[in-house]
Amino acid sequence: MDKSFDSWRHRSIVWNNNDAGKVDFMKSMNKLTFVLLFVILILSVSLIWTVANSMDKGGVVDNHEANRNHPILISFDEKDLEQLEELVSRFKEGKGHNLMLIPPVVDGGYWIHDVYSNGREIEWTIDNTRDGMSGDGRGIRKYTCKAIDKNETEELFTIELSQCDGFEPNEKFSVISIWKE
Repeated sequence: MDKSFDSWRHRSIVWNNNDAGKVDFMKSMNKLTFVLLFVILILSVSLIWTVANSMDKGGVVDNHEANRNHPILISFDEKDLEQLEELVSRFKEGKGHNLMLIPPVVDGGYWIHDVYSNGREIEWTIDNTRDGMSGDGRGIRKYTCKAIDKNETEELFTIELSQCDGFEPNEKFSVISIWKE
């Protein structure tokens, strides 16, 4: 017992002899604690700001609305029409572009359009295998064409392909339409 008491007493004496080191250690710990608390505060404020800005009139903003410049078009509104116009203009400038179009379902299932362009040719694939109402026209159709245009009527905007493999040179056909709002 005496040994353990002496050992404790020895530690106490050593600790008391190092009071200056203890103060320096506590000062550096206070600085470290302050820095860590400051970083936590900044992260918390950033998180709260991000969550607050993602709210729109009490609801969460649709991710599709937040990032409308991606190559998947599903709304078929004015913003999507701008993306299609960009496809047409880039093709006419000899620049490549890629899009995926998934028009809203009217009756049946989805028709998925994959569009790849290198600026010289455009490959337009239409997959309606998910549409149970397609009947005999169900399947995957691929068109490789050398021209694309956007046309406008009173009611809709239409994207037309021409100079396609397997078609007459002057033959044009519509691949997608968007109703005017």
